[in-house]
Amino acid sequence: MSNASISGNTSGHEKNSNGRGSIYPIKLKSGATRYRAAIHDINRKRRTKNFKKKAEAEDWLAMQRQSRNHGLNTYATNPKMTVGDYLLGWAESHKSMVKHSTYRSYKSCIKNQINPGIGKQISANLTTKAIENFYGTLVANQIGGGTLNLVHRTLSCAFGDAVRLGDLPRNPVLNARKPNIKSVPTKAIPPEHWKKIYLEAMKNPFTHARIEIGLMIGLRPGEVLGLKWDDIDYETKTLTIERQVQRGASGSLEFQSVKQGQIRTVPLTRAQINILLSHKRYQALNKAKWTIDENLVFPNSIGGKLDEKKDRAEFKKLLKAAGVPDYQLYQLRKTAFTNMAQQTDVRTLQAFSGHSQVSTLMGSYVFPTEESMLRAVSGMDELRPMNLN
Repeated sequence: MSNASISGNTSGHEKNSNGRGSIYPIKLKSGATRYRAAIHDINRKRRTKNFKKKAEAEDWLAMQRQSRNHGLNTYATNPKMTVGDYLLGWAESHKSMVKHSTYRSYKSCIKNQINPGIGKQISANLTTKAIENFYGTLVANQIGGGTLNLVHRTLSCAFGDAVRLGDLPRNPVLNARKPNIKSVPTKAIPPEHWKKIYLEAMKNPFTHARIEIGLMIGLRPGEVLGLKWDDIDYETKTLTIERQVQRGASGSLEFQSVKQGQIRTVPLTRAQINILLSHKRYQALNKAKWTIDENLVFPNSIGGKLDEKKDRAEFKKLLKAAGVPDYQLYQLRKTAFTNMAQQTDVRTLQAFSGHSQVSTLMGSYVFPTEESMLRAVSGMDELRPMNLN
């Protein structure tokens, strides 16, 4: 009801004590009576609403008091803010609270998926139905399960914080049903291709060592770039993985703890020790060009931390030189554990991977190969009882 249709007669004003709110009748130009309820919210801002019946006004006041007593907001702090503006502000405010890779994921998701779909809608007016319709549009556009999960997680975290901090009265994502689309993980590189990649890598000591660590031991790219020569114990033939290289909140490369914070030590073979030592000797010949020495196994051209983008770019060059299709650098890790699974048990695989959940390891990093399936069925042949007649 707009104020323009109200005569301004506020006789009969009933004011409750102790912040319980007020109700007073308002005469309309048509002669009808409406009841205006007024109360201060948790932010001490006066809120009003008009009703046809006094009982409705009393119920509304009771609801407002209950919300206030529980520390809940019933109005948006900024009722005109769009979803896009709110999410970008939320992401920036969390930049120092999460890993830079998580921050980049949020920003990319907001920019590429959320904003084109619902970014212009008003945050305070966003409904659960609108979110579910948005999810449906993403599915219709054949978005991947992993991306859909990221969209849902971003919206859920952002609007959950808005309610927690009192910026919004409700979380529209709370009851939204996300379509059940399973993520399709990238698989291991086929043997006929990873063998060509390895043979091509052997032409350069740096590249040979890099592919050996990724393809045969299965370290994450960031862990590879965080390795220092002191992490190698030549006497016990072991490698300790205790750090990774990632971009920090400032945007610069920095050392961070390994994923899940679990330092692990894995054995090395004599062949792997020799590959690393050959790379170390080759590296020593190029140190004259360095301006810094961080004792890294895989540094950049001046001895500092190597950017993962550069690492990926070099891998793409290697693929082209090897004459194989395009693959992701992370698939080296999946190839390592797929091959290793044919040589050892699950608990040993888990120790190499650093994963706390076996289900994650087996579901996303270990895949059956044609060779493993043939061995399995051939093994069943050996179990068949012989015809004794």
